[in-house]
Amino acid sequence: MSPRTFKRILIANRGEIALRVMRTSRAMGIATVAVYSEADLHSPHTRFADEAVYIGASPSSESYLNIERVLDAARRTQSDAIHPGYGFLSESSIFARACLDAGVTFIGPSPEIMGRMGDKTVARSMAEAAGLPILPGYDGKDQSPEALRDAILALGLPVMIKEAAGGGGKGMRVVRDVGEIGPAIAAAEREASRAFGDGRLFVEKLVERARHIEVQILGDQHGNLVHLFERDCSLQRRHQKIIEESPAPGLPTELRDRLCQLAVALGRSIGYDNAGTVEFLVTPTGEVFFIEVNTRLQVEHPVTEMVTGLDLVRLQIGVAEGRVLPISQAEIHSTGHAIEARLYAENPANGFLPATGTVKDWIVANAIDGMRVESGVERGVDVGIHYDPLLAKFIAHGSDRDGALRKLVYGLRHSLLHGVSTNRDFLICLLAHREVCEGKVETEFIEKHLPELIGDAGEGHRELAAVVVAVHLGRSWRAENALTSRLPASYRNSPYRLPSVSLEVLGETCEVSWQDTGDDRINVFVGELKFVVRALDCSAREARLEIGGVQHTFRILRDQETYFVSSTLGDWRVVRLPRFPIRQRDSDLEMANAPMPGQVLKILIETGQYVEVGEALVILEAMKMEQTVRASVAGVVEAILVSPGALVSPGDLLVRITGVEEPKE
Repeated sequence: MSPRTFKRILIANRGEIALRVMRTSRAMGIATVAVYSEADLHSPHTRFADEAVYIGASPSSESYLNIERVLDAARRTQSDAIHPGYGFLSESSIFARACLDAGVTFIGPSPEIMGRMGDKTVARSMAEAAGLPILPGYDGKDQSPEALRDAILALGLPVMIKEAAGGGGKGMRVVRDVGEIGPAIAAAEREASRAFGDGRLFVEKLVERARHIEVQILGDQHGNLVHLFERDCSLQRRHQKIIEESPAPGLPTELRDRLCQLAVALGRSIGYDNAGTVEFLVTPTGEVFFIEVNTRLQVEHPVTEMVTGLDLVRLQIGVAEGRVLPISQAEIHSTGHAIEARLYAENPANGFLPATGTVKDWIVANAIDGMRVESGVERGVDVGIHYDPLLAKFIAHGSDRDGALRKLVYGLRHSLLHGVSTNRDFLICLLAHREVCEGKVETEFIEKHLPELIGDAGEGHRELAAVVVAVHLGRSWRAENALTSRLPASYRNSPYRLPSVSLEVLGETCEVSWQDTGDDRINVFVGELKFVVRALDCSAREARLEIGGVQHTFRILRDQETYFVSSTLGDWRVVRLPRFPIRQRDSDLEMANAPMPGQVLKILIETGQYVEVGEALVILEAMKMEQTVRASVAGVVEAILVSPGALVSPGDLLVRITGVEEPKE
């Protein structure tokens, strides 16, 4: 079969991965087509493409997961091929088959391979047949809650419940207690169904203190298959990777070689073509267990590209065109070290719950040799509840691991995103942790060290953030008022009281006052602390201040009474509190409020029902993630103020509870 040449590729995805595929396609001289939902009407990927086609409403089930609408967009634009990116339809064998039937090339494995490997339960059986060790588990056809429960009890706790189709941590639940089994099964099935359109589950024995190591493979349609070495993806939260690197730190050469050989053996046994990833768990004693095969491009593929110098998307396109792999195993080398960090719209201090908002400011560190930033957002973009909260990826390459780490932290410190809460400072704290620097990582690391990682994120400079906002306020007041702008800086018409303000920083209230002494010097008082500040340069969005003899530049963005402050020292959200406190009724405390923006999935209680502290009330969903709202007080449900399908914002009142003692029988 002679190779064909693509003239136009439709990217069935959004955000940074859509832009990533478009850049390589453009470099190859291939036109690109974007698809977009209502929520993505103004997203960057729609403008970067040569054409963009509207495919439906904001929920992914009505747009990015709608196979017929995606194929119709391909037909209307006469696209030769479709690249699925990752997530959405990327591992759907049904979609791959539909593309084939429609005469459009699917840039990925064949539908048959995707059907076998994309189904995690089938993949387990085939991996075992190919000689790969697998974890004890249950992958039977009986998907009833009773069958899954019996399998869990037979395996023995703890276990991991996983989705049979898809990936990215969606639909995964750890079960350590018998009482968690039923709710975990139900939640995993719901989440997997919404994310991948397939709610089938399987169960595996949970391995404690393991490392998550994966091997990138690449095959063509002529029987050639190679590996592109391994990546360590052990640093995870909510079973989703946030830091990935290659090579895996401290991995013995013999073990590295074995993992790569196992991955290639599995790929050859199934005739794998295009890009894929074979994932493993490695125990503290060096035992290896197969997890799954991801039949798509991974979020972390840039790590492999940085150490090998290869463009995986270009190679994917070449293979899909029917070309022979242009490189042999002997010609593939890993040079230096690469690390990737994922920037998410989320609040690490609040259980990593997703965050929404409008991007008010987005500044990426100036060009750093060996640094790559891939993002799907820009100033003015709305980050909503419908899709994954990934905002950007920072990838750094160095001659060794220390050099790559140093670049990555520097790039994160010198980048900022205002308007939406992110995990930037958490990533910096994580990457600076002594054990991470020493390469001592495993899948439970973040969970074990969470208090210290959260505690370090910006708290050491809480008062500094208050100082910056106070100086900014003082300068703004003088500039905005024609009378005060003509008065001496130190002028006061009252000898008793300094200008003051109450600010909330990282959940705590700071009482701040200041005294302008002239010569651009200001004494700022935060509680009992005094800071001597010299305002060297202040504008509406930036302040260069000398504080204690040290100069810092702060980026400041005001959104009503909220101030977003960023510098290389940290990232803070500072709220100016009202001068007079709002009166609060005692009953106001006896309520359940939304902890995150989202959509109400299920109401678990009824009006008049008595609930205990911690009892589940409402299930919310946002950005492919579920959150259960629980009662903070014991009492009777007085009112349910939302219904299934309702959209809620953080802090919205969901349930009102009247605190009473448990009724007597």
